[in-house]
Amino acid sequence: MVSITAYRAYGLSIHAELACPELSPLALEVGKPDLTIRLLQPAAATEETLANGYYEVLPGLFRLDVPGVARYRVEDGSRIFIEPRPDVPLEKVRLFLLGSVMGAVLYQRGFFPLHGSAVETPWGAMIFVGNQGAGKSTLAAQFIRRGYRLLSDDVCAVAPTSDGFQILPALAHFRLCADAFERFGPVAAARFDIDKFVVPMGESYCPHSVPLAAIHILADHDEESPRFQIVRGFNRVQRLLENLYRPHYLKGQETERDLMRLAGRIAEKAALVLVTRRRNPDELKDLVGFLESAWSEHFTLIATKEKF
Repeated sequence: MVSITAYRAYGLSIHAELACPELSPLALEVGKPDLTIRLLQPAAATEETLANGYYEVLPGLFRLDVPGVARYRVEDGSRIFIEPRPDVPLEKVRLFLLGSVMGAVLYQRGFFPLHGSAVETPWGAMIFVGNQGAGKSTLAAQFIRRGYRLLSDDVCAVAPTSDGFQILPALAHFRLCADAFERFGPVAAARFDIDKFVVPMGESYCPHSVPLAAIHILADHDEESPRFQIVRGFNRVQRLLENLYRPHYLKGQETERDLMRLAGRIAEKAALVLVTRRRNPDELKDLVGFLESAWSEHFTLIATKEKF
């Protein structure tokens, strides 16, 4: 009999046939989960080529083939099937499951997935996006050290509500490169996994959704002081689309038109901020203080929590 473990991520109840320590555990209850993860028999290598080389997007169906790791199939945002390659470590299987594959699930379910990290603050959820290596996780980790809580790292799901937008809690861990992990400080439960250190958040993880306050685009400049600039104008939608998670996974989805309209609503209603600063790890603490001051000036407190 296959062992099933229950988890929660992105507001979804998940029943999985493989252990996923990166996810928040959930009591296994009778009833239909939002998402099931099936682990199939190991697949042999074939010459099959998907429509886009390594992935394929059809209405209600997403397929991904990661050479040397596994084949993945996502159906209707509610079922994931995994065929691992023979003898592949499950850490590698989970790496793509919780990244690219979960991104496809979010697209199919009509959420707007941004490539960034998000923290809970008294002003609402703050997201940090930017180019690869822009320091999104590193900055979010500095906020965690300051006493804030993590909502999501790498994939941030924006969900519409009746009066705005909210960020859904995702995985209860950070993935940090060696330099960022060293600055974060020693964590007894951390482990090195494939290419980065996995740092569990424990009580520093926010398990509930939080109203969206602002999306920050991180960029570099050579000036001494950081800048905080509200982005206005007609290119706001394009700036959002540039920071989608795996944007090529959107084309061909049944939800594509709905998500394009949702991008327009987010651009109209949510704050989009350009944050430019020097890329200097020694100035991270100062950058956190700078952003806190800017948030106090531009946004309204939505909650007062003792730990803040």
